[in-house]
Amino acid sequence: MLDMTIYNRLKILIAEKEFREKRKLTYRTISEETGISTTTLVLYMRQGVGAFDTGTLETLCNYLACQPGDLIIYSASPPEVVK
Repeated sequence: MLDMTIYNRLKILIAEKEFREKRKLTYRTISEETGISTTTLVLYMRQGVGAFDTGTLETLCNYLACQPGDLIIYSASPPEVVK
């Protein structure tokens, strides 16, 4: 049986937003525009979040124009960003 775990797709969704808006989004920019600390953003980007705060999820979903199911996945392997 495969080991399944919860991952987030923040890096992918940010890349999609950058493409749509034709601009680069740094941690600082995202933090200023959302109020989410850069430390929290780094934890999400590195798959280091142990507990998902609903306020943070709501803010990210609003910012990225997505649903929680677009951001959080249950998978045997982490999501990959196509470069």
